[in-house]
Amino acid sequence: MSNRIVKVNELILQHLGEIINQEVELPPNTLVTLIKVKTSKDLHYAEVSLSVFPREQADYIVYKMNLLAKRLQGILSEKIVLRYSPQLKFILDQTTNQAEEIERLLDKVKKEIDEQSRL
Repeated sequence: MSNRIVKVNELILQHLGEIINQEVELPPNTLVTLIKVKTSKDLHYAEVSLSVFPREQADYIVYKMNLLAKRLQGILSEKIVLRYSPQLKFILDQTTNQAEEIERLLDKVKKEIDEQSRL
């Protein structure tokens, strides 16, 4: 990945976080964290990974963010001057889910080992 794309990703992540904080009304007791931005080489598209707590709100939040994407893109284009303002697409970051699943599997293996060692 080019250094330019890395910088663009960082700028989008920073500014988009501020924009969402100011412009998007979230349900009470809901926390949205932007995890990473992955911009295409031609700067036409940017995939924004986000984490949502509580997990039950995740599908709704991702849906809402994608509905608001064009508005957020417009505000973002005022803050970051680029040749193209990337089209935003929001996705749910699966890293947390994967980490929880690995943790669950490790606990299961540990319990099985403990049970076998007692025999």
